[in-house]
Amino acid sequence: MKKEAHRHPLISHQKALNDYLLSLKNRGLSDNYIETTKNFLRHYLSWVVTNTVTTSPESAEKYLSKSNHLKLNSRKRYADYLRKFLEFHGMTFDIKIKRPHILPEIVNEADIQKLKDAITKASSWKISVTTHLALIETAVKTGMRRAELADLRVRDVDLERCRVKVVAGKGNKDRVIPIGAELCEILAGICAGMREDERVFGMNKHSLGVWVRRWAGKAGVKLHTHSFRHYFASTLATRGVNLRVIQELLGHSSLATTQVYLSVTADHLEDAIQLLE
Repeated sequence: MKKEAHRHPLISHQKALNDYLLSLKNRGLSDNYIETTKNFLRHYLSWVVTNTVTTSPESAEKYLSKSNHLKLNSRKRYADYLRKFLEFHGMTFDIKIKRPHILPEIVNEADIQKLKDAITKASSWKISVTTHLALIETAVKTGMRRAELADLRVRDVDLERCRVKVVAGKGNKDRVIPIGAELCEILAGICAGMREDERVFGMNKHSLGVWVRRWAGKAGVKLHTHSFRHYFASTLATRGVNLRVIQELLGHSSLATTQVYLSVTADHLEDAIQLLE
């Protein structure tokens, strides 16, 4: 970004805003767009006055840095408002809005067990308990996405070779995930007597998400369907599984997406420091 702040005197804020809004109106832009732009720029200019800084690319960049908690699309839209406003007044504002690096959540095995316990204790229908616990086990031990779990059909479970096939997962790609003997046996019990085209867990994507949130609330834990995927990937990474293997199991198209699971937890950091004592 070019450093041009000192070349531009303090702009008369109200006039600067009015002139810019008039230019938008003359270009035939919608009233809704102009109103949204006005409200945002008023907030920015108010911040400029409060912080006794000038209207400049530098102050605009600092102002935007306070919106890192917002969604990427919102931050890009705000940057566009500022860029066009500053360019109208002869300033260059070239900033790249990047997705913030967010570490994956730390999923505690104890929380998953609490969820299982809540399901076991609160459900009176044995068949429902079995199916719901099987769902949790499958999510934890395959790392499948919510939609993939919901769309898993009986025909996709290979009980002879102990593996499940994810058909047209994210990116419209199929993949095969091996499963352990214990999970294979659990799924065999669930699928017994079901038609080949039936959903293994009998829920669609939406109802599955609602179901997990409801039971997590009853168990007093903060878990959602993606928590199981985090747990699966983080556990494999912690145990030294090759990153490419984890990428294949998760169905990630980019290795960079998988790499976030190599981030260490707070407990790991503390353990490492203890080694120095």
